[in-house]
Amino acid sequence: MCTLLALGACADAPETEQPSAADVARASSYAHWPDPLDMLPSGPAQTAAVCARAKNHAIRDLFCAQTAPRFTSIYEVHAALGMSSAHLKEFTQIASGDYATISVTGHSSALSTRSVSAINPRVIATQIKLVPLSLSSVAFTRGEQFLEMVASDRTDKSLHFYLLKFRQACNAQPKGCTPGELLTPAVEAGWTETTLYDEQDLENTTLDCKPCHEPTGPGTLKFLRMQEFDAPWTHWFSSVSEGGKALLDDYFAAHGDEALSGFTPLQIMRTDPQTISTFVTLSNSTQPNVFHSAVIEDEVKASAARLGGNQPFDNSIPGSSATWRESYELARGGGAISVPYHNVKVTDPAKLARATAAYQAYRRGELPLTELPDIRDVFSDDPKIQAELGIGTEPGADGRAVLMQACNQCHSPLLDQSISRAKFRADLQGMDRKEKDLAIERLLLPPHDPKAMPPARLRVLTPEARQRAIDVLRQ
Repeated sequence: MCTLLALGACADAPETEQPSAADVARASSYAHWPDPLDMLPSGPAQTAAVCARAKNHAIRDLFCAQTAPRFTSIYEVHAALGMSSAHLKEFTQIASGDYATISVTGHSSALSTRSVSAINPRVIATQIKLVPLSLSSVAFTRGEQFLEMVASDRTDKSLHFYLLKFRQACNAQPKGCTPGELLTPAVEAGWTETTLYDEQDLENTTLDCKPCHEPTGPGTLKFLRMQEFDAPWTHWFSSVSEGGKALLDDYFAAHGDEALSGFTPLQIMRTDPQTISTFVTLSNSTQPNVFHSAVIEDEVKASAARLGGNQPFDNSIPGSSATWRESYELARGGGAISVPYHNVKVTDPAKLARATAAYQAYRRGELPLTELPDIRDVFSDDPKIQAELGIGTEPGADGRAVLMQACNQCHSPLLDQSISRAKFRADLQGMDRKEKDLAIERLLLPPHDPKAMPPARLRVLTPEARQRAIDVLRQ
């Protein structure tokens, strides 16, 4: 196990089993998801259209300056917003005035849900200006060619959400970018083009901000999401909690002394989830269906121990939690977005070991960048675990239950009913034959089709679940 006592120990972590050729081939084709932004306008004209919508916050200041900025890396974006490695303060160093922090998580229910794990974490950089209060943040996960950004308006404190899409030279290749070009430091720089989209542009796409951040419909309060709001912040990197240390160990076992999004290994090690919790508090965001970290972790640890398990460090025996189950059932029935997984680690031990070995080999120069497998393929293939992770549906569920669990978050009667997406309702209420047939067509499309449902980047259906959903739609 990689210790947190010295970065050198992480770099010298014991080697694990090398991936087989079959593993490499399977993982390399694991997640070539369609990009819905390819169907939208791009380039300077699109960014100019965003700038024409009057707002008063840091992101607009940056992208809508008289001389339009040209960013070629995430480092430049962070620096321009005052949240680069050089700007950071640890939570214990914050007294007053403006400050920047980072938080890192090994599990997510956001747009990058199937990309995030301890070996490929989500990094959220924040900038807080206190007088007048102004908040901004940038979230990034390797493997995704966009930054998720949010800023609060200085005038009315309202929140505004953006995506900054970037392209790399590899996008022009016949087969597109390889996992190595998307899941290593290569994705963080060398950008050839950037385009800014706001929530208006993203509406009615699979990257729409509103199902998560305005879930009760048009005109209601928009808010930030952080279900694990209180200590010990189950899936967040931290050197002061058992779970946080377990995640850091898995991360450093693969990445050693490599920088992440421009942040040093020491900064990653010292990241504190209290900083993002404070950021969310300052935004006046109230969390529905909260994940009760302390209770859930205790229940999981105790239940796994009775079976000979060692949570949170060993994920071989998952454990269980009655408290978590209540939140999961609410989400499964369409009453909330997916609840985070009950275990600290979301990874399958054998898959994580193979991905770690491959990344170690890449860092040693023994595996070429172009041959690195897709290290996002670390989740269990067990349909029940996938459902609990929020990327599948409950095994054995009937067609209506499948549709509610897989589709209701974006196809709810609470959301904007004036857009085309509203013609399909997960509860099937008011749907005519034509709309049901269209839903069946979407369910039958191959995963690489941008119109395929559910979107491959968010959720996968077993053949059984897909057929049950189709059967109920045919009624």
